[in-house]
Amino acid sequence: MRLHIYFTPAEVPAVSHSASNVYIVIDVIRATTSLNVMLEQGASRVLIADTLEQAREAARIHPGSLLCGERHARPLPDFDYGNSPVQFLRQRFDERTLILTTTNGTRAFFACPETSFRLAGSFNNAHAVTGYALALARQHNSAINIVCAGEGGSFPLDDATCAGYLARELCAQQPDLVLGDSVYAALALYETYAPPRLLDYCNSARSVRNAGLAADLDLCMQINRSQIIPQVATRDRATSLLIIQQYENA
Repeated sequence: MRLHIYFTPAEVPAVSHSASNVYIVIDVIRATTSLNVMLEQGASRVLIADTLEQAREAARIHPGSLLCGERHARPLPDFDYGNSPVQFLRQRFDERTLILTTTNGTRAFFACPETSFRLAGSFNNAHAVTGYALALARQHNSAINIVCAGEGGSFPLDDATCAGYLARELCAQQPDLVLGDSVYAALALYETYAPPRLLDYCNSARSVRNAGLAADLDLCMQINRSQIIPQVATRDRATSLLIIQQYENA
């Protein structure tokens, strides 16, 4: 079983794919952490949108849904919520539909093959999501790929460091994994920038701090606090947006 890490979504289409490959998408500060918390707080599903226009149109089509999102770490004035996992943790979303669009994280899901298994990973759910990814890969005899959301298309230190931690979890659970050079690089990054040290060096943390949302950073750095596994289930027929739901047996 092979493990590979893509440090930006743009790298993903450059290689051939098996339809059953497993992809773990990481936008640790903050989209994949937020997805984890949204489902933890009872949301029945989260529709993820690539653009603001898609998100607003989805809210029109699905009355009663909650519009969530940000651009460049800052909440959007006409949205119900931003992209703050701390804010979501204070709410209850019992059986509500949420719609999320973010600068980087939500777009990364669309970069993965349509027929693949797509999971949302973070420090928060590292052990749970890696265990499930391994179970899927064993069942389908497929590879595991970790996709970093990136920072405006550039290399993301925060996502790459989190990818290193997830790789460490995967190797602990499956010692015979075949590792690409990208995995060794991410493992080294985790050893160098393990939380909370990471927050002193990455641009994403600075952007969130400058937006007055520093409390989000502490939550994003918490390791294995959750057993929730967000997974792309299908597309919403009315909007064609991806639907993320909790893995049903998690």
